[in-house]
Amino acid sequence: MEFTEKLKEWMQTDCVLPEDIPNIDLYMDQVTTFLEEQLQDTKRYEEDKIFTKTMINNYSKNHLLPPSIKKKYSKNHMILLIYIYYLKNFLSISDIQHVLSPLTNMFYEDEKDMTFYDIYQKIFHMEHGCTELIQQSILETHQHAKETFEDLPEGKEKELLEQFSFITLLGYDIYLRKQVIEQMIDHMYHDPKEKKESHTSKKKK
Repeated sequence: MEFTEKLKEWMQTDCVLPEDIPNIDLYMDQVTTFLEEQLQDTKRYEEDKIFTKTMINNYSKNHLLPPSIKKKYSKNHMILLIYIYYLKNFLSISDIQHVLSPLTNMFYEDEKDMTFYDIYQKIFHMEHGCTELIQQSILETHQHAKETFEDLPEGKEKELLEQFSFITLLGYDIYLRKQVIEQMIDHMYHDPKEKKESHTSKKKK
């Protein structure tokens, strides 16, 4: 199979369509079952869990998720959990809290002109509109990786080095993007003076 076809296959993943999010409040078991069914193909290993009761309870305790109402979770709870699921792959719980808390404070109430659901819908379509661009970027990185050791004779050694080059180039891309996200969070949600003082005290130690 050509790498382009492999890449298309690898990039196909489950997602929660805006229209599939239940309009009714759900109990904890119903929430975990729904998200497990919707996102099962995003798991690397079959035994992995999308969410557990313990995870969701911890998110509430850490003020990442508003508490349930009479043990039921709303559509807005579901949307927050979906964001948490994706963001926790590359951000700390503390950073996720800094990102989501202002959003929750401003838009969580459904009386707002811009609802949580409206935001999810707009971002969902924007993200999936970028898939082709991301795919093209990965293909270009793959080509650069193949050119890194183009002077070597064909064989297992060259193939291994090309694969290693490709993985490290993708890793570098992820690292830089993560760095940008963390810097944005620090500047948007943290006090720069507080960060500087913390850094200075660490150096003194």
